[in-house]
Amino acid sequence: MRKPVKIAFFCEGTPERGFGHVGRCLALSAAFREDHGSNCLFVFKGSESARSKICEAAFEVVEISDFESYVFSDEDAVVLDLLIPLADDFFANAKSRNVLICTIDDPTPNRLKSELAFYPPVPQVRDLSWKNFSGDLFCGWDYIPLRKEFSKITNLPPIISDKEKSSIPELLITAGGSDPAELTLKILHVLTSLNEPWHAKIVIGPMFKNLDKIKGIAVELGDRIKLVGNVESMSRLMSQSDLAIASFGMTAYELVACRTPQLLLCLTDDHASSASALHDTGAAISLGRYDLVTKQKLTETLLKFISDRNLRAKMVASAERLNIGRGAANIAEIIIKRLKSKRIGDIK
Repeated sequence: MRKPVKIAFFCEGTPERGFGHVGRCLALSAAFREDHGSNCLFVFKGSESARSKICEAAFEVVEISDFESYVFSDEDAVVLDLLIPLADDFFANAKSRNVLICTIDDPTPNRLKSELAFYPPVPQVRDLSWKNFSGDLFCGWDYIPLRKEFSKITNLPPIISDKEKSSIPELLITAGGSDPAELTLKILHVLTSLNEPWHAKIVIGPMFKNLDKIKGIAVELGDRIKLVGNVESMSRLMSQSDLAIASFGMTAYELVACRTPQLLLCLTDDHASSASALHDTGAAISLGRYDLVTKQKLTETLLKFISDRNLRAKMVASAERLNIGRGAANIAEIIIKRLKSKRIGDIK
C-alpha cells in the first residue's frame, strides 16, 4: 500500500503579522487530512499562542528560526504561506527531492519558483510581474482556504430576516487575534456617539493589549455590549449577526461565506487593496487604511450601515453570489491531483 501523502506547511504567526497565515494553513491542512488522509506538518516561526493553535489541531510542529535551513526528507509537497523571500538554494533543494512547491497568496518572488500558486481575485495579482513563472496560477473566489465550518453554512438567515426587521440590529466587532492598531476601541468610541440603537458582540483575541479599556467601556454600556472569547463556532456567531465591523483579513472572507454584511478597516495599503476587491463586489464596504479614516467618515458610514436595512440586504445578496466556502477543499484537490500525476510520471 502506498504511503499517505505528506505536506509541509511553512508559515508565521505573530501579534504584528497576525494569525491569518496560520489560520488558512490550518484550514488547508484539515482538508488534506480529512478528505485525503494526508499527513501534515507545520514548519513554523512565531508566538506561543499561534503555535498552540496548531498543536490543538493535532498537527506536528517543527519550530525554526530560519526557513531556508529546513532539510527535506520524505515530504511530497510544501505549501508556502510566507511574506519573506527564500533563497534559490531552498527551491533547488526541494526540487532535487522531487517536492511539489505550492504557494498561497504570495507577493514575494517565491511565487515565481512555485509549481502551483493560489490567490483570491485581488488587484495585487494582476499588478505583480509574472515573468519567468512557468507554474500554474489559480486566481478566484474558489481558492480562498477557509475552515471547514464555513464550507457548509446551514440555517443562514434569508436576505430580509426576522432579526433584520427588528428595530435594534446586532453588530459583531472583530479585529483579529491581537488588534495591534486598537481598532476595537476606535469603533466603540464612534458607536457610543450614535443615537441609532444597536447591540454589539466583541470578539476578544488572545493577544489583545487594550482589554482593560474595552472592558471599562463595556461596563458603562451595560447590556448593549457583550464580550466573547474562545468562540466555539465562529460561523454561527457571524451568521447570527446583522452586520459586522472588522479588520480586513481572513475574517472578511469568512463573513462573506456567512453572508454577513461587513464594514472593513484595513491595517496596511496591501490589505486596503485586497479589501477593494470585496468592496467592488458589493459584499462589503471598505473604508481603506484605518489611519486615513477620519472620525467623521467612520461615524457617517457606521450610521448608514446600521440604519439602512436595504443596503445590508443588497450586501447579503452580493455575498451569496460569490459562493465562498470550498477554497480549502478545492486547493487540496488540485495539489493531490498534481501529486498523483507526478507519481504516474515517475513510474513511467
